[in-house]
Amino acid sequence: MPLTYDPYAPAKAMGIYREIANHEFQNVNAGHIVERIMKGRAMYEARQRLKGEKGMGEEAVRRKEEMEREAEREKRRREVEGQFGL
Repeated sequence: MPLTYDPYAPAKAMGIYREIANHEFQNVNAGHIVERIMKGRAMYEARQRLKGEKGMGEEAVRRKEEMEREAEREKRRREVEGQFGL
């Protein structure tokens, strides 16, 4: 929606308003900035999901190893109890 007034009128009246020549970022607007932010966020979330999946896999391996250690301890306990008739 075009403005109905000149937002730069005070700067123009003071003689400090200058138009600059074409530059590298002249086509960047809020939409482009938001798009870059959202793209970065999506990439971040994808990395975090992969880390979470990796962490869950590692947790499953740790639980399995702990269960194996517990089973070995239980087996030894039964052997000792068997030796002493408990």
